[in-house]
Amino acid sequence: MSQQNQFLTSVANVRLFDRLTDELILNGKTLLNSSMTQAIQTQAIHAGKGSKKVYELNYQKELTFSIEDAAFDTAYIALQNGTEINHRLAEYYTDEIILLDATGKGTLAETPLGKVHVEQLNGTFTQFMPTGKEISVPTLAGKEIQVIYAVQEMMDTIEISADSFPKAVRMELNVDIRSNNGKTGEVIIEVPNFKPNGAVEISMTHEGVASSSLAGSSLADKKGNYAYIKLRNLSENKVQFTALAANPSHVVLDSTVAGDKQLISVLGIRGAGYSNVLLQNKDLTWTSKSPSVATVNADGVVTLGSSSKVNDQTIIEVTDGTYSEKIIVDIV
Repeated sequence: MSQQNQFLTSVANVRLFDRLTDELILNGKTLLNSSMTQAIQTQAIHAGKGSKKVYELNYQKELTFSIEDAAFDTAYIALQNGTEINHRLAEYYTDEIILLDATGKGTLAETPLGKVHVEQLNGTFTQFMPTGKEISVPTLAGKEIQVIYAVQEMMDTIEISADSFPKAVRMELNVDIRSNNGKTGEVIIEVPNFKPNGAVEISMTHEGVASSSLAGSSLADKKGNYAYIKLRNLSENKVQFTALAANPSHVVLDSTVAGDKQLISVLGIRGAGYSNVLLQNKDLTWTSKSPSVATVNADGVVTLGSSSKVNDQTIIEVTDGTYSEKIIVDIV
């Protein structure tokens, strides 16, 4: 049966973890864009008549990522600055429209810090010192006025310091694989050391919604790897092999050693472009052509038979139901 075409669909979900504590920093599920780009530098060597290209040097491989989230999340800003989000008392300006009474007095919604900026009839602003929440502007008695003033409130605050820079985090991207039968799997991209590039842009327009963005590149881990791409299969189709390979394929048992035994391991051969897969012995079927010479159990352990003698030989066969492999057993 031929395998159905599969497609990587939509955007990924992203999770960012602290590399030291493994604490989840961000869980993004409303991405507009998520991309991975690999690039390498090359230098061509040309030689001989006609300056033919005879060699190409590859170096400086880079793996970069770009994420755009529809949701506005201050965690992205904090990550790009290598800082924390602190909840503390902070100052900001507010504006409101109030109605002054016949004497020019009015009441503000909040208690200002310092003077209040009051809009005059000509559009300019003049400062007045309030008493608590009360303000008095006799020249504008009986009118609605706009006031602007500073107040304090407990708020999440991010400091953008000139001396702080982004720190590497562990990143995981998760995206669906689909076929005509629906979702068949997931691609999981794990980046042990993702280093944000520190770029922050908040675009606020009259007809748009500001999104959150995060871009950066991967740093090599202790194994020298930038990332690990893992394919999770959710369909009922098993991994397809082209053959089985036993190790060892030839077993020698000593007739003078009671219960002499040997464990066999089996690899599933997937073909070009794939590494071989170590199979679970209990998932395979094992048989011995001559149990009196050598037996084999469900764990793939070949044991000297009760009636075996020097120069005896038998064959152990293992199968996954589709492919089989034979192991020669000699008694010495």
